[in-house]
This record gives sequence, C-alpha cells and structure tokens, in this order.
Amino acid sequence: MGFVFAKSSRQVSIEQAKKIRKQLLPCIKTIGVFTEFKKQTIEILIEQKIIQGVQFHTKISTVEVDNLQSKGLLIFQIANKTTKPAKKVDYWMFDSKVPGSGQLADWNQIDAKGHPFIVAGGLNADNVGTVISKLHPEIVDVSSGVEINGQKNDNEIAKFIRSVKDADEKNK
Repeated sequence: MGFVFAKSSRQVSIEQAKKIRKQLLPCIKTIGVFTEFKKQTIEILIEQKIIQGVQFHTKISTVEVDNLQSKGLLIFQIANKTTKPAKKVDYWMFDSKVPGSGQLADWNQIDAKGHPFIVAGGLNADNVGTVISKLHPEIVDVSSGVEINGQKNDNEIAKFIRSVKDADEKNK
C-alpha cells in the first residue's frame, strides 16, 4: 500500500499515514511515494515504522540507496527515458508520463533487462490481466484505476484484485 508524500490530490501527512498503518495487518507492506528525496521525512517514517519501502519518482544516488537498504527498506525507482534507475534499487518502476493521472503507460517501452520491475500507469480491472500475461511484472501498481470520482472504491478494488489473481492463475 502506498502513502503519497509528494504534492498531489492523494498526498497524506505523516500523522495520517501513521493512523492508517496502525489499522493494517502487519503483513501488509507500506511504501512511501516521493517525487524528491526528503531524507528527514523518510527518517521519521522509518523510525515510526510507518513504511517498509520507498518509491522514488526522481533520481537517487547509490549512496542513498545503500543507506536506505541497510535500514531494511525496499527501494522502487521510476525508470523512463529521462531517469535511469540506480542498479542497486530493488525494483524498477514503469509508469505513464504523468504518474497518478490514469493515463496508460507505454508498455512497449518497458525494458527491464532481467531486473525485477513494477508496472503502473492507467491500470484497472479490465487491462491488468493483459499486462500481467504479456509483461510478467513482479508487482502491479494501481491508484486511479480503482477510484470513482477521485475516491477509492471497494468494488473497484475487489474487481482489480480478482483480475490480478485470475491472471496469476493463468500464468502459472
């Protein structure tokens, strides 16, 4: 589950993230989403055990990747024509040109060269099965694809999860 700390309509405060984290089962990993490296915020989130990973939509140095991984965090980094992910990050992330917009990512541009990767960008219950069967990502990321009028919708979330499970079963 992602907590967006970048400026957006989905942005949460540290306190909001903490409150939500306390309501989740311990097995659910939570990821902080950032468009710039905010060391102090990330440190607070780690200390308060709010996140288990960080998703960067920006460049990050190998030194910072090493530092965060030494604290047990998973590191996800956007991969596109302008941002080449650090080789040491745990997952490369392929998203649309405008993350969070609901626009489809250009799935033909995905070239992970054997590196674990995530696909995001315009995913919903109707297309996620195709993405899984064609690209075989380790993780799929959804936000607007499970919303109605800008709000997460339980029925849309359930449909998305069913589609992911169905695709996984077909690809075994």
